Amino acid sequence: MAHNRKWALIAGALACWLGCIALWAHAETQNVIDPTTAVPQAAPEAVPAPPPPQSDAAIKRERQRAAAEQKKREKAEARAAAAEKEAERLRAAEQARERQQADTAARLAKAAAAKAAAKQAAAKQATARDAAARAAAVDLAVKQAEAKIAAFKENLAREAAARDAENDSAIRLAAARDEAARELEARKAAARDAAAKEAAAKEAARLAARPGTAFRDCPDCPEMVWLPRGEFNMGENGAGNGPPHTVKIDYALAVGRFEVTFGEWDACLAAGGCRRRPDDAGWGRGRQPVINVSWVDAQQYVAWLSSKTGKRYRLPSEAEWEYAARGGAQTRFWWGDDVGHNHENCYNCGSRWDGRRAAPVGSFAPNAYGVYDVLGNVSEWVEDCYHQNYRDAPADGSPWSNSCGNEPRDERVMRGGAWQYPAALTRAAFRTRFSNAYYDYRIGFRVARTE
Repeated sequence: MAHNRKWALIAGALACWLGCIALWAHAETQNVIDPTTAVPQAAPEAVPAPPPPQSDAAIKRERQRAAAEQKKREKAEARAAAAEKEAERLRAAEQARERQQADTAARLAKAAAAKAAAKQAAAKQATARDAAARAAAVDLAVKQAEAKIAAFKENLAREAAARDAENDSAIRLAAARDEAARELEARKAAARDAAAKEAAAKEAARLAARPGTAFRDCPDCPEMVWLPRGEFNMGENGAGNGPPHTVKIDYALAVGRFEVTFGEWDACLAAGGCRRRPDDAGWGRGRQPVINVSWVDAQQYVAWLSSKTGKRYRLPSEAEWEYAARGGAQTRFWWGDDVGHNHENCYNCGSRWDGRRAAPVGSFAPNAYGVYDVLGNVSEWVEDCYHQNYRDAPADGSPWSNSCGNEPRDERVMRGGAWQYPAALTRAAFRTRFSNAYYDYRIGFRVARTE
């Protein structure tokens, strides 16, 4: 490219030089044709003289120099191509070497794996041989032991036969003693069976005649009364108290004749079965019904009773409570449909405790089942969770304990009303609810017991 530029410069200089000569010749021709009209001309501007033309020798030297440079370039390009080709060859050789190394490593790994597998197989075979040898040794030892045992048994049998032959009379005597012992045992068994049947008959007669019978399972236990078996119409028409439905109590059931007293609670507290000492509101303890107790507290008390007596004490179910409270009646109160006068302790029931405080237990007449203070006085916890109504409620007297909430929103049912309630809220069908941890001076409970 430098060579071509140089020749272009030379050609341009020659063209400029030839142009200048042509202009000069034209000017001279004009002066010769009309010398009279010739006017002095201003001196032309100085034009730089073209470079002198190169000689052939210079041009030849320039061409030779350009050819030498072209050869240098071609040699350099040839060397670069050769270097690139050599690099490509070296790369191919390195890749071939790497492939060869990888193949060699793979062969070595494969050979190592085969060797390890062969070693493992040999170890398994050796283990199997050892196990077979041990099994054979054990089998031989067992056979030898069995042979010794058989020989020992045979010796024993021979010795026993010899002794039997010598002591036949003693054997007959022993057989007679065994027969006498078996006969005596049979007579004892017959006597026990007869006694058991007699006891069962007496118990059946006692159970058949016991409704209304009062008892205590221990000196500190609440006094209980057995209820008759039967059925009743539970609930009434109205929000939260219905629909009415038939419930059958077809099992032995006893309930507390009275509400649990402070004296009975304090016995549990002294024994460590109950943890709280509830406040008596200044009304005294002893025969006063225990108050300021929650459903959780009542559960501690019945658990203590059960442990102390070995009997199954608990809170009554809602159905059992209403069955006991009605005393066989289907009226609003167990004595009739009107509140009357001085039948219970409520806000306007005609007693000397009305609306002021809880009365001592047993202050009013019992119902037909022998249960006292079942309406009014203090509200009583029962076992059941609270449900809005009796749809799908159990019909066999069992507690309805599903769907209780989690602590502390577990709401349990309370029955019977209290000394501060109006008479309308102390009827047999009335029910309300509180959280299982709630307590105040209107709340107590009574217990139930089954066989």
